[in-house]
Amino acid sequence: MIIAIDASGKVALNEATDFKGFKVTAPNTDGAFLTKALSAAGRFDGSHAWISQNWLIEQGNAHGAAWREGFDKMAAYAQSKGWIENGAIRAHVEKVTA
Repeated sequence: MIIAIDASGKVALNEATDFKGFKVTAPNTDGAFLTKALSAAGRFDGSHAWISQNWLIEQGNAHGAAWREGFDKMAAYAQSKGWIENGAIRAHVEKVTA
């Protein structure tokens, strides 16, 4: 899954059925930009993005029951690694060119 942030700060879930990767991409990795952009989907702690599981489920619901099963397995794996905190999954942030 890729949580993609565009130059205007709009957030979208891309590659929603790829449960093997999880990251945030943005053309601007400035902390203030990420904090504002991620406010609806999660939060930025200065190092990592934390994406709300509820937000992810809302975005992925259109993919049906098989998507939810895959998501639940991904979340269980993330939990086993300590990558879930307060209902959010930790993601690294990658800078991309716009």
